[in-house]
Amino acid sequence: MGKLTRDRSLLGDQFEIADDFLGFTDAQLWTILDADTAATVAIDADGVGGVLLLTTGATDNNECNVHSTNELFDIVADKEINIECRLQYAEANTDDANVAFGLINAAAANDLIDDGAGMLADYSGAAIFKVDGSTVWKAESSVGTTQVTTTSKTTAGGATAQTLRIRILPRSSTEADVLFYVDGAQLEDTN
Repeated sequence: MGKLTRDRSLLGDQFEIADDFLGFTDAQLWTILDADTAATVAIDADGVGGVLLLTTGATDNNECNVHSTNELFDIVADKEINIECRLQYAEANTDDANVAFGLINAAAANDLIDDGAGMLADYSGAAIFKVDGSTVWKAESSVGTTQVTTTSKTTAGGATAQTLRIRILPRSSTEADVLFYVDGAQLEDTN
């Protein structure tokens, strides 16, 4: 399940997208990036409640992603943003998967860098992600080349789906609080 919302309560209106992938056509609401051989994105015919199945072909550093076809959100003053998805993945080899969910400007191949190197060094947005060599979620907010990255105590992945949520709460015209949640609990820093 994917859900994106922007609460504009200060202006008295709200923008919302909720898509349970009951149907899926590339380049309409969502655009597929299946950049590597054997990577595919398709509706899971057995996915109760609407499931989008992303497959990398079980090859190291293969990638695929789905992103909004048009830019729907921008982090600006007085605009709260809430994004959420339900995600489940299986590790091919204990801790080798690179997995990410979030907002990123100009989504493209290698937004999550190969071999566990983390998110891009230059983007604007926020993400919850897991890198090759780790078994826990990380959280990151980024404005250009300035990132704040935290490693959490929360185990990533497994046999049960997890609900990931990011809240961006503006504090001023130049600052915002970014909060990260997994299964309703705010991520805690390992420190």
